[in-house]
Amino acid sequence: MLATLLLTCAQEVPQAATEWIRKNAIPFQTVEAGNGFQDLQPLKPLIGDARIVALGEPTHGTREAFQMKHRLLEFLVTELGFSIFSIEASMPEAYELNRYVIEGEGDPKALIGGMYFWTWNTEEVLAMVEWMRAYNAAGPRTTLQFTGFDMQTPDVAADIVRDAVRAHLRDLYRQVDDNYELVEDLRRRGSGASAFGVATGTFPVAAARGRSVRFSGWIRTEDLRDGFAGLWWRVDGPTGVLAFDNMEGRGPKGTSDWARYEIVLDVPPEATNINFGVIMPGAGASWFDDLEVALDGQPYADWSTFNGGFESEALALLSPSSGNYAARRVTAQPHGGGACLEIRGAPPQGPEPDHVVAAAQRVLAELQAQRDALVARTSPKDADWILQNARVVVQCARLFAGGQSGFNVRDECMADNVEWILGQNPGARIVLWAHNGHVSRGTLWGATWMGQHLEQKFPGQMAVFGFSTSAGRYTAMSGGRLASDNDLLAPPDGSVEAYLRSAAVPRLFLDVRGAQPGDPGSGWLTESRPMRSIGALAMDEQFYAVVPKDMFDVLVHIETTTSARQLDTPPGR
Repeated sequence: MLATLLLTCAQEVPQAATEWIRKNAIPFQTVEAGNGFQDLQPLKPLIGDARIVALGEPTHGTREAFQMKHRLLEFLVTELGFSIFSIEASMPEAYELNRYVIEGEGDPKALIGGMYFWTWNTEEVLAMVEWMRAYNAAGPRTTLQFTGFDMQTPDVAADIVRDAVRAHLRDLYRQVDDNYELVEDLRRRGSGASAFGVATGTFPVAAARGRSVRFSGWIRTEDLRDGFAGLWWRVDGPTGVLAFDNMEGRGPKGTSDWARYEIVLDVPPEATNINFGVIMPGAGASWFDDLEVALDGQPYADWSTFNGGFESEALALLSPSSGNYAARRVTAQPHGGGACLEIRGAPPQGPEPDHVVAAAQRVLAELQAQRDALVARTSPKDADWILQNARVVVQCARLFAGGQSGFNVRDECMADNVEWILGQNPGARIVLWAHNGHVSRGTLWGATWMGQHLEQKFPGQMAVFGFSTSAGRYTAMSGGRLASDNDLLAPPDGSVEAYLRSAAVPRLFLDVRGAQPGDPGSGWLTESRPMRSIGALAMDEQFYAVVPKDMFDVLVHIETTTSARQLDTPPGR
């Protein structure tokens, strides 16, 4: 079966490209650590004197990618002197695991779970952590550290600041506590993005590329104030948002009877993602029914799967939002049939998000002004750690207030945190573990990713490894549960995976930095083409347009992969 697939893909890929991949590929024997480094020696000149090696992953739940990152960490530490590991996990929570890695304090399973997310709560991460502990226990010349650079949760960071202020700057405690309550309240009531109720679906982008879309539906409203009810459609591409309409300025408001509305958009050929749905900013209630999609004037053949008439309970493909708004299927006064979708609610009450961010920033500024006092009562290292945790709270406040720009805020802050870690460890070299998107230098979904920010901070000092896989399964959230039986879709023609698969090398590294536009063998790496990118959610649309050379320095291809294996202890604190 595999041989047949390889032959089929080889016929689809230009022979010159296949030959170039075979000539330049660096095969490796295994993804499992503990098998020596002979097959990894060719990576040394690729990495050179890079201070940062960033390791991506094609999904947040791929076992072999995690295992290979473990193996690469061992290689980088023992052969090239890297001494810091940092993962896409909340910063102070990850640093708690550092005590185990350095001193052997605590239960590694509980500490991994304490980083909150199922994505890291795996056998593969535990095996790596236990190797790090064994390495330090052997008494190396340089201690290996476990750190984290993410900032999605303020709880532990805020507690660290509160405890420090209570112990050393008691006069500031009430101000700090009150301001941090604002941050926690902002998280509870939702970010700036939840000033509206919304139901969202994902439309098959392949069906709509290069075509005109008409999205229509029936809407009625009741006492809808300071807002409107509308349909919305958004098309994303390699450079960001390509097309968008949400009926702002022409959607119904106040109290109105059922009426038909529509939006019409052209979907460019380079589209990589389409989201759509219904929306209601403001206070009041609105109802939606008999949603329909037409492509080039013809009804979309598979529209019934989206339950646009809300006749069944299944709303999986049109998931309601949370926050101060409730979206639900109701049977009262539908337009047609026996049910419709209701959105009811009001914008969250409380201080404006910008005010909350300013409150967190005031705490940081006050602590920065008191740094000398903190140093006198603790140490320079401890004072800097207290300040960094105050910085993490500011970052969280910005994330919660960021609305649609949250992705950009997060990646900017993660890069800042990596910079801080390196600033605390002059001359040290660091290994980063994150998703392909976060480590990349290029553009995906129009976002500015951590890798781009790091390249600006550390120009020419980073080696970025992007991971790919062609077949198998992965762990992700599916239908509200964590599932390990999600299938990887077959690589489409022209995709990065189809090209790499054509070489018939089951495990390989490929240095893409020398690729040249127009070159018969390597030019494909300088062109926009699909590459798999799956996060924490199972996805039907698994491939997005990237320019591989712009994104990564080295591709790591593992032909067949399996699902990451969860620990028998649940994540959480």
